[in-house]
Amino acid sequence: MKKLLGLLLAGGMLAFTSCETTREITLNENGSGSLMTTTDMSGLIGIAKMSGQDMGKSEKALDTTINLDKMVDSLPELSSDEKELVKKGVLGLVMNLDEEKLVTKLQFPFENSAQIKKLDEVSDKIMKKAMQKEAAGKEGASAIPDDQMPKATIDDYFTMTYGKGLIERKHIPEKYAKVGEDQGMQALKEVSGQGMPFNNTLIFNLPKPAKKAEGKNVKLSEDKKKVTIATSIDDFFDDVTKLEFRIEY
Repeated sequence: MKKLLGLLLAGGMLAFTSCETTREITLNENGSGSLMTTTDMSGLIGIAKMSGQDMGKSEKALDTTINLDKMVDSLPELSSDEKELVKKGVLGLVMNLDEEKLVTKLQFPFENSAQIKKLDEVSDKIMKKAMQKEAAGKEGASAIPDDQMPKATIDDYFTMTYGKGLIERKHIPEKYAKVGEDQGMQALKEVSGQGMPFNNTLIFNLPKPAKKAEGKNVKLSEDKKKVTIATSIDDFFDDVTKLEFRIEY
């Protein structure tokens, strides 16, 4: 298991948006709530096997939970405020080579919607550091320094607004116009074109029914309190407006 983590880290795969990502944000009446990000990277195991990577001896399946307050001191790049947010989080990790399963679940509570953006920003750092910890001592686990790991973040191309009774995401035209210069995003596009889909599902559980839910990929539940936006990396490159939405409640 740990050898596989080392291989993925050394290959920079964990710096990419995963094969399947679901972010579920639950909002309460007072503005507090919870953020849960489930990441399914199971497809990377199959790719590693097909490419002839040595998976090593099959080990016992891994199913572990990490309280992030125990690892926050290993993230010196975080501010004191960010560390306080991270301390409240929990990371679940499930790995099974035989079943080709690699799934993570990152959960955080928040006191107000302004903290959601901060949690999104630190999530990638937490994931990589946690997996480096699991792979510690194994060949390749830290073969590439953090600042040299490839990065690809779709969120950088959008503005996200959380207001009173409003959630909105819009793309940044001037930045998107230069996406061809972003090596990380172009790498994602190339990998997707080779048969590995990169799909993202964003779910909002609202404290009251939505008055309006607009967007090309927006789906509203029957009770109008759950909004689901399912998109892919192909949507991002083919029609970036498919990732935009506006929700009023």
